[in-house]
Amino acid sequence: MGSKKLKKSILPYVGLGISVIGSIGVLSTANAATTPITTITLWESHNGGPVAASEEYLVNWFNRTHPSIHVTIDITKASKKALGALAAGDPPVLAEISHYDGSFLNAHALVSLNPYLKGQKSNFYHSTWVNGEVNGQHYRIMADAKVSQFTYNIKMFQQAGIHQIPQTWTELANDLRLIKEKIPGVVPLAYKDSTAHIIPPFLANGGRLFMPGSKQTKADFLSHAALNTFTFFRKLYQSHEMIFSHGANIRSDFAAGKIAIADGTSAGYAKILDAVNNKFPVGVFSYPKGTSGHTANLLQGLGFVIMVNHTSAQVNAAATFINWWFSPAPQVYWGEHSGFPPETIKAIQKMPASYINSHPGTKVSIAALASPYTIPRPNVGAYKEVQSVIDSYFYQAVTGQISVKSALTQLQQQANAYLSGQTQL
Repeated sequence: MGSKKLKKSILPYVGLGISVIGSIGVLSTANAATTPITTITLWESHNGGPVAASEEYLVNWFNRTHPSIHVTIDITKASKKALGALAAGDPPVLAEISHYDGSFLNAHALVSLNPYLKGQKSNFYHSTWVNGEVNGQHYRIMADAKVSQFTYNIKMFQQAGIHQIPQTWTELANDLRLIKEKIPGVVPLAYKDSTAHIIPPFLANGGRLFMPGSKQTKADFLSHAALNTFTFFRKLYQSHEMIFSHGANIRSDFAAGKIAIADGTSAGYAKILDAVNNKFPVGVFSYPKGTSGHTANLLQGLGFVIMVNHTSAQVNAAATFINWWFSPAPQVYWGEHSGFPPETIKAIQKMPASYINSHPGTKVSIAALASPYTIPRPNVGAYKEVQSVIDSYFYQAVTGQISVKSALTQLQQQANAYLSGQTQL
């Protein structure tokens, strides 16, 4: 299926009564030789960097401590390929997929995790627990959690006379104006025109994704919250205080001193630090409060799923791995090495305060996960298409291609058509 297997490390086998010949572990005890081993494959898409290294380390750790199970990582985009593998009769047992758009459930491709997650609910923040839950069933449980946040050049803030981070979106706009005036040639803000970054300020301004009582079949974008949010960013764009950009471009321009504030995520903050390479001090702050008086965020990230058409032993082995992944020690390691925050309350409680205080990206992310105003990305079947039209009309409105009111009217109409099933997906 075009996947790339990671070479197995010999480290997990040290001290387990296994001698190593080349990269092949040979059982050296009679008991070990007769122990049945259930082998499962994990499809995940991180190729290189701290995330991939952390995941490989944890898989090796699991294999070392669970001699009757062996997990092998295949680097491949499960979100796009797993259904094809299922149709071909060769699906992975365990996979990490993005927020499914209903296709996995429509294909009856996933095993409900409910029987295997007993006792876990109290271990999660609400936003991480309900992410991937459909009609009370967990078919997907988060493998990595990311929320939106801002990274900023501390020297530029000082140069512009900004002495504290903005607490509201209005204060942020004022700070962007100061940066533009005091530091000519610098882009005050590079923002991402994607739903994960559009929805939070909309929610913070009192917005709602769905019309109350519609059972998620009608959107709610014809509102003052949407009008205020779209207009706010349109003014920033028209005043040349904000540009749209993404990922690698934001990181490289921020590191080159061309951008004062970079929109991103917890994982993106770690990547920005790598790009800056200590050339100047870097800070991070959460999305500000809106007119509602509180901030808001949209939780996203890959999630573990167990595919159908496997033996009960394989399903149980995959469930054992998932539950182990969310135990405190692995989660603490993940939080300290991957760039993502831990997803469980117990792990965060066990993280050293010195680490959290010295890693502001992690600290801000933890606060967002714990906030009652952080919600998971909707996972109704049509939301992938709704997300696409949100992105499109936000971009068109902010860049002045169409008016804000026209953008919201068309957005509402198309979102309703998708949500109600009037538009074929």
